[in-house]
Amino acid sequence: MTAATYMGRLVDEMSPETKVAQLGTVRIGSLLEDGRFSPERAREEIPHGIGRVTRVGRESGLPPEALAGVVADIQSFLRTETPYGVPAFVREESLCGYAGRRGAVVPQAIGMASTWDTPLVREVAAAVGEQLRAVGCQLTLSPVADLGVEPRWGRTEETFGEDPALAAALTERAVAGFLDAGVEPTLKHFVGHGRPAGGRNRGRPTASLREMRDADLIPFRAGIDAGASSVMAAYNTVDGVPCHANHRLLTDLLREEWGFTGTVVSDGRGIELLATEYGVAPDKRTAGVLALSAGVDVELPETECFGDRLVAAVSDGDVDESLVDRAVRRHLWQKVRAGLFTDPLPDPGATAEAFGPNSVRPLARRAARRSQVILTNDGVLPLAPDAAVAVVGPNADAPRNMLGNYSYAGAEGDDGHIAVSTPRESLSERISTVEYARGCGVREGPTDDIDEAVALAADADVVVACLGGQSGIDVERDSSGTTGEGLDRATLGLPGRQSELLDGVASTGTPVVVVLVSGRPLAVPETVERANAVVAAWLPGQEGGSAIADVLLGTDPGGRLPVSLPRSVGQLPSHYRQSPVSTGEYVFSRAEPLFPFGHGESYAEFVYDDFAVAPESAATDGTLTASLAVENVAPRSGTEVVQLYARHRGGRSVRPDRELVGFRRVSLGSHDRVQIDFTLPAAALATYGPADRLVVEPGTVELAVARSAVDLRGRGTVELVGDPHAPEDRPPVAETAVRSA
Repeated sequence: MTAATYMGRLVDEMSPETKVAQLGTVRIGSLLEDGRFSPERAREEIPHGIGRVTRVGRESGLPPEALAGVVADIQSFLRTETPYGVPAFVREESLCGYAGRRGAVVPQAIGMASTWDTPLVREVAAAVGEQLRAVGCQLTLSPVADLGVEPRWGRTEETFGEDPALAAALTERAVAGFLDAGVEPTLKHFVGHGRPAGGRNRGRPTASLREMRDADLIPFRAGIDAGASSVMAAYNTVDGVPCHANHRLLTDLLREEWGFTGTVVSDGRGIELLATEYGVAPDKRTAGVLALSAGVDVELPETECFGDRLVAAVSDGDVDESLVDRAVRRHLWQKVRAGLFTDPLPDPGATAEAFGPNSVRPLARRAARRSQVILTNDGVLPLAPDAAVAVVGPNADAPRNMLGNYSYAGAEGDDGHIAVSTPRESLSERISTVEYARGCGVREGPTDDIDEAVALAADADVVVACLGGQSGIDVERDSSGTTGEGLDRATLGLPGRQSELLDGVASTGTPVVVVLVSGRPLAVPETVERANAVVAAWLPGQEGGSAIADVLLGTDPGGRLPVSLPRSVGQLPSHYRQSPVSTGEYVFSRAEPLFPFGHGESYAEFVYDDFAVAPESAATDGTLTASLAVENVAPRSGTEVVQLYARHRGGRSVRPDRELVGFRRVSLGSHDRVQIDFTLPAAALATYGPADRLVVEPGTVELAVARSAVDLRGRGTVELVGDPHAPEDRPPVAETAVRSA
């Protein structure tokens, strides 16, 4: 008997209560008593079984070995004391690491995107996945496939940036990494969550579904093609219809057009919003019916609109039971695919290896180092080990400020039992003279002492000012941050008195290096003007301080911006993929961003030459190639990110002025020279036309090799000829090959 046949028979035999239980979720806290699994509570809470158990790390607060034991007890209960013995998916967050006690904290996604390093993204996801699996989690709510095109939005830090090609390539590798570890990833939030109107969380997206087909949907398709079997619906509306009730989005597009066979899950209480906020349903029961009918299969973070309400709706004839059966089959099939029915119970003794002191730490430091972007440097960097350095600022010696949203280690009053390095600590270990003064907080407060910081700056050889923001860590625990879920901003300058602090230390005449620790792009032209060097460190994780010291002392990070940094809120949107007719000037300010997408400086110097494209003309279903030589002409090693952009003209749809279609990160020793070859299928240039069909149209394609979206180093053109071609899929980026030149 095939698994599909078995699942079909199983569903046919189940009672309505048992079926609906598979579409629900329970928080682990409901099943615990004094930190231990309580069979009595389980018999009361989940008598018919349960689809998923959630928040296992954050809500239990248990160390890994104890949690693994509890998860084993829960699964054993489900297998032996519930109808049909169906195990649950156990899940936890992992936006920047397993969100539980002793979970390693790696750079937040916006920092990982700055690495432009696809193998590293896969390696990090796999390492995080190993910790998830060790405690019994077979599923996680990661990665975020949204595009971060609205920097006022607090959750920009969770994205892989503004560009669909870069985000798609990194989403694909993150999915692969989780699957390497045996963890099912969940792509979120489908779709448009990363471009909310006004930058307000859950706001409607500033694009239609057709426009998002050529941008926001691309990373989701890449993640599904890589094997992701769960997609989370977004809170927002799309073309006026809430995503949780959007049949066109969740069924017509996702399943019928793309062929997705996995599960669609709700965002936290997203189904309830149909009744409580959107008003498209009169009550929670009707909201559950609407969501199920549209294509939502599982409710998170706990059962509220499904459960008994859905059972009653079936009994009263308000929803056909076949829709319940459909969702149950999808969820059970996902459990079969993940191996839940044959998976051994988690072993508490096996957690020691995954959570050992050196299990992820070296990788976290390497990732944090590569995630940094040198924005400017007039020669003050790298620092000399014998310099007298004044380290100032609210992010200089604040461990939790190194960490991103949804990291357990940042919980108030709880260090999570991991060591988090800070810039002050790490620089003090490697520089002979380091003096420290906080100066001010991230937000304005009564303990500010800017005068002390200015006095230290006056006596120093160089100032390292660690400024920026602070992630809220978890929307349910802490709202004191400046970035993260629910922490949207109307302005993008340095908050509090940080600008005053910078002005004070800069007025001493001592050279100033600014390290921006922040989860979102900041609009800080005055900061750039006052500083001798600026480094974007994002939210670098537990090894952030050590990695910042590495970069300031001369390690070339190789990071490049995955987002454009605006000059002001007034010029938003600032992302580079603009229409060619939307690039006009402002009357009293410059229109171009402060720093463009793809920008980043190096301690080395690279020369591009021998750029060539071929052929002169290609069919719309053919292949284009671009090649160039890159040489490091500096007396030291360095890392370069070579970027390939395309401009397509001649079709019926208006295309962005420039689009990323390929990239390659390369590290070169002094005077090393390599040849880089890009192979680009014409299908990568496809767009959705007015009929919502993917098509490659004839026209002129300019390919440009570049160091950023505006720093072009070579151009060539190819004519696409023949009839329009409708490819089955659109590869997000060109294939690349590197060889000695």
